[in-house]
Amino acid sequence: MENFQCQLINIITHNSGTASSGSGAFLLIYSVLYLCIIIMIGIFLYWDTIYKTARRFSKCNNISKIIDENNYTETPYVYTIVIVNTKKINKLADYILKITYDFNKMETNIEYGNTKGSESSDGSESSDSVFVYRMNDYITILEDLKALEKKKNELNILMKKTNKRSDLEEYNKIALEYTRVMKTDEAKKAIELNNNAGFINSFNYKYLDLQNMKADVIENISLRINSNTYKYYAVDKNYNMIYSYTSSELINFTKNYSKNPNYPITIIDHIIFSKIQQGKNINI
Repeated sequence: MENFQCQLINIITHNSGTASSGSGAFLLIYSVLYLCIIIMIGIFLYWDTIYKTARRFSKCNNISKIIDENNYTETPYVYTIVIVNTKKINKLADYILKITYDFNKMETNIEYGNTKGSESSDGSESSDSVFVYRMNDYITILEDLKALEKKKNELNILMKKTNKRSDLEEYNKIALEYTRVMKTDEAKKAIELNNNAGFINSFNYKYLDLQNMKADVIENISLRINSNTYKYYAVDKNYNMIYSYTSSELINFTKNYSKNPNYPITIIDHIIFSKIQQGKNINI
């Protein structure tokens, strides 16, 4: 850099009348100006790209798309998403679960549909099904068994220390109750489900309740409904598929929020804001 500065100063201040030195000075100045122009063009193209990208994904742009889409729908600000078993159900009307976001009433409605799509071939509930009736009962049975086993172990330790007849009688009482529960069909089913790779723990499918803007849990539906066998579709009142920016974002949100209630609710905020702005006839 110092050599370049010295060379530039020498050319400017050098008192020479030769044609070659004047030509060299002009060529150097021309090169510097050309380099500056190239740098300026590069900077301009860089910031232009950044601006276009930011504008494309900006809040205002997304809200404008949402407002435009709701100008041409029969049910503005009401979105219905169905989940179907694509291996067993061919019609969207035969959904397993339907989630409706009604931003007019600020409600989220849940409806169960054709649960036969998640049953085994003989019509019984399959242990790998995403839909199991009385799941809360099975969870309660497992909790009861766990409590009885803990109590039995505590009494066994106490009985060995005290040798009291009363402790032995209490231990026998708890042991008999534990055995009785273990022999029931409900307990056997609960244990079978629980041993199936954490199947019971997967029954914690969450959804956003618009009424209080908090997560709630859909009973009897497993997170395994997010596997490749089950598909999410946005539909109209006649169960025709809807393809739009908003519906696509809502499907993505619904699927991710079901397993992570901390998932960003950006699309929900944008829809609410869009409805408010459209109601005020404000152009964005």
